[in-house]
Amino acid sequence: MKLKELLNDTTGLVLGVAATGVSLYWMFAYSGPYRYFAELQIKWFGSYIPKFTLLVTIVAVLGVATLIRIVMKTSEGPALGSPPIDAATGSVPTALVNGVIRYARYGILLLPLGLGGYAYYNGTQARDLQQLSAEDFQNGSLRARVVYADVRGRLSGQSMNRNHYLYIPMTASGKVDGPLHLLVGLNENELRTSFRRETDGSFTVRGIVEKGLEADVKYAFEKNGLSVGEPCWVVSAGREPSGDRKFGLAMIGVGIGFAALMIGVDVYRRKRNLVVPPLQVTT
Repeated sequence: MKLKELLNDTTGLVLGVAATGVSLYWMFAYSGPYRYFAELQIKWFGSYIPKFTLLVTIVAVLGVATLIRIVMKTSEGPALGSPPIDAATGSVPTALVNGVIRYARYGILLLPLGLGGYAYYNGTQARDLQQLSAEDFQNGSLRARVVYADVRGRLSGQSMNRNHYLYIPMTASGKVDGPLHLLVGLNENELRTSFRRETDGSFTVRGIVEKGLEADVKYAFEKNGLSVGEPCWVVSAGREPSGDRKFGLAMIGVGIGFAALMIGVDVYRRKRNLVVPPLQVTT
C-alpha cells in the first residue's frame, strides 16, 4: 500500500478531532505546548496572540501524530531491503506536510463550529437583564454560569493588560484584600465609555457575566501577587446576548460552508482520478 493511500482515510478525522480537543484543553488550562508557544511570543514580542498560538499548537500536534503514523505504517508495509517510501509518493517530509494539511482540515473545521455553538448557547442562557452588585459575587450567592447584568461595585487600580484588553478587579469596597472573584473585561479604548459613575462613587457596568477566568490571565494576576478565587466571574463590558447569538450563527455558517468546500474538493479530486486516459493504438 502506498503512503499516499495510508494518509487518505478516516484516520484524518480522528486525528483532527483529537489534536483540536487536546489543544483547546491546553489553551483553557494554559499548559502544555500552548503555554510554551505563548510564553515564547511574550519573551520575543511582549505579548501573544491566542488564536495564532492555538493554530500553531494544533499543527504541531498533527505533525507529531502524522510522523508517528508514517513511521509505523512504512515499517510494516515494504519488504526487507526495499525503500520505505514509494517513489510516486515522494519523500517522508513531503508526505508529512501533505498529511498535516489533510488532517488539519478537520481540526480547522471544528473551530468555527465549536466557537459558534458555544457563543450561541451563551446568548440563549444569558436571558433578561439583571441588577447585581460586586457583593453578590464575593459572598457566593450567584449560582448561574452566565448572566446578562448591570453590575455595580468599586474598581481597583490593579488592572491587567493582555493585548490591549484590560481586566480590572471590582469589589464592594474597592480594596483587594482577598482572592479576586469579579473582574471587568474591556478594550483599552472603551475605558471611559463603559462605566456609569454613581453618586456614592461606585461604578456600574453592563455586559455578559461568565463564570471562569482564562488560565493565562489567572496566571498573570498570580504572578503579580494577586490571588484569584474559585469561582471567578468576568463581566465583558458592552457584550449583549443578541450579539452572542448572531456571532454564533455566523461562525456555524462559516463551519458549514467550509465543510461543503471540503466535500466539493474531495468529490472533484475523486472524479479527476477516475478519468481513464484514451487508449492509444500504435501501428
